[in-house]
Amino acid sequence: MIRDEDIDVAVLASITNEWQKLAFVVGKTMMQIESSQLSGRDDLYFAGRIRIMVESGLVEYDGDLQQMRQCEVRLSRGSN
Repeated sequence: MIRDEDIDVAVLASITNEWQKLAFVVGKTMMQIESSQLSGRDDLYFAGRIRIMVESGLVEYDGDLQQMRQCEVRLSRGSN
């Protein structure tokens, strides 16, 4: 089973300085991890990890974080 810290590294590697749909980032990240490693973690889990990154200031968002297709994310300008 993959650790949260490793998931966070994969998520951050998928987020760029340009705005991207949250759903795209989640899907892209999940595809990079073997399904056997996901251990029941779904897209909502990954979106929750991104919410934690937003709260910590690593990631900026625009839209509604509860609606993956209605929200965009990018690396915070201070994270570059």
